[in-house]
Amino acid sequence: MSLSSQVLPIRFGVFEISPRTSELRKHGLKVKLGQQAFKLLLLLLQRPGETRTREELRQQLWPSNTFVDFEHSLNKAVHLLRQALGDSASNPRYIETIAGQGYRFIPIQEGASRLAVRPRNGRKIDSLAVLPFANGSVDPDMEFLTERITERVIDTISRISGIGVLAYSAVQRYREKDLDPRRVGQNLLVRAVAAGGMIRRNDELHLHVELIDVGSGTQLWGAQFKEPYSDVLVRPEKLADKICHRLRLVLAPNMSTRRRERPERAA
Repeated sequence: MSLSSQVLPIRFGVFEISPRTSELRKHGLKVKLGQQAFKLLLLLLQRPGETRTREELRQQLWPSNTFVDFEHSLNKAVHLLRQALGDSASNPRYIETIAGQGYRFIPIQEGASRLAVRPRNGRKIDSLAVLPFANGSVDPDMEFLTERITERVIDTISRISGIGVLAYSAVQRYREKDLDPRRVGQNLLVRAVAAGGMIRRNDELHLHVELIDVGSGTQLWGAQFKEPYSDVLVRPEKLADKICHRLRLVLAPNMSTRRRERPERAA
């Protein structure tokens, strides 16, 4: 089945693309994307990890009876797509240029690795910033959840031996949905950043979390969580602990915690 005939949305990172409605969303918010750039993204997603040659893309995007400056049009479509995704040609997270051939979509690791994560420079992650999860909402309940979940994740991960985690007071100002996590990480002088976004859909809370190598800008790990909103509002710590469990498996699967559990903060 081709992607264009799919009904269900396709999720990658903090993005969701709907072939049926021709919409791209980030954290649930619609992102403007031209028709050709949208089609290009669908073609790349059809075979993630594989190179789509420029000739393949020409045949799919511009039929033989269409007269366009193909090189210019494809380059423009790639540029607009990267712009919409907040991607970079020099340090790609999603769209990689294969010199002399074409482009490929970089597969995103969704499961937790059993090996301690190491950036491309070979050094283990020993410092981390957990940014407040973007929610794109002015709902005070969502703001409450963002704060409680982020604080809980920071408190729990900070107990892992060998990893320094910045305090909530150091990261709480980084709330905007369009922040570049890599740039924030560089400003905060940490090796990696955990960031993501959450949206409410009726009584469901959807949360995406990704771990980003500040040095290379690559995503080291990512996961999706979907929980009943009413349940999370009552016990946000339960969702936070699920996130921590997955992160701990990635960051330090064989390390013991360096101090005993702290008592939970009063609600």
